[in-house]
Amino acid sequence: MLLLAIVATPAVAASDPAAQIGALDDALVAAMKTGKTQLSARVAKLQPVVKATHDMAAMAGLVVGPAWAAAPVTDRTALVEAFARHSAVAYAENFNNYGGERFTVDPKVETRGPDRLVRTTIIGKDSKTALNYRMRDAGSGWKIVDIYADGISQVATQRAEFASTVKASGVAGLAKRLNALDEAKLKK
Repeated sequence: MLLLAIVATPAVAASDPAAQIGALDDALVAAMKTGKTQLSARVAKLQPVVKATHDMAAMAGLVVGPAWAAAPVTDRTALVEAFARHSAVAYAENFNNYGGERFTVDPKVETRGPDRLVRTTIIGKDSKTALNYRMRDAGSGWKIVDIYADGISQVATQRAEFASTVKASGVAGLAKRLNALDEAKLKK
């Protein structure tokens, strides 16, 4: 019976946007509890969770904009992989030390057209941070397509940050840039 519950859990989480975010939050707390372990070790633990909970292709396409559709499949695939690792690195950097923080996920999921909005609060000793996740059915379940930290869209921020790279060197250039940024961080 326990084995059945363990096997069924990923399918349940994928079909329930709030449960998907709960799984991500649990992984972030576990990463924080490992303390100041090497960044690469935290990234290795978080990257499979990022791939399971985020629609990296949709996020990359939104960040790149119109150039996404014209890019060769090999370049788009490379960028999706680079974005997945870049996201795992960002999570590992931002959630690197446990001080009793906890996440609360509002079970009331808001419908916005084809998307769902899941509201989360990170509660620390002296602070609260709102994280809202825009999710979309990716065919294999609900996946994150954007994250709003205190109302600011991650996709919009990254689109502005990487626009000059995409304009100068396209999708392949952005994948190279992300890989170089992350390699530098992982070598420290």
